[in-house]
Amino acid sequence: MFITNIKISQNSQDILIKAAAEKRMSVEELASEILNEAIQNKLSEIVTIGEVKKEYPILPLANKQPYAYYADPEEPAIPLEDWDMENSDREVL
Repeated sequence: MFITNIKISQNSQDILIKAAAEKRMSVEELASEILNEAIQNKLSEIVTIGEVKKEYPILPLANKQPYAYYADPEEPAIPLEDWDMENSDREVL
C-alpha cells in the first residue's frame, strides 16, 4: 500500500464525498478505487513496469539459406590423389 497526500479541487472533493455517501463507503476507499483505475487506464501505455526489453544483436546469418552439399556421400570429398601424403612434398602446385 502506498500512502500519499494529494491535492484535489474543492468541487472534486464535494463530488467525492457525495459519491462515497451514495455508495455507502469511505471517501478514502472510493478515492483509492478511482485513483487505481485512472492510473491504470491513463498511464499504463506510457510506463511498462516489470517488462525489460532486451536488445539482441543482429544475427548476420538470419534469413539465409544453409549451404547445400550435393555430392555423393559414398565418394570422398577430396580426391584420392590429393591424399597421397608421401608424394606431396615432391610436387609443387
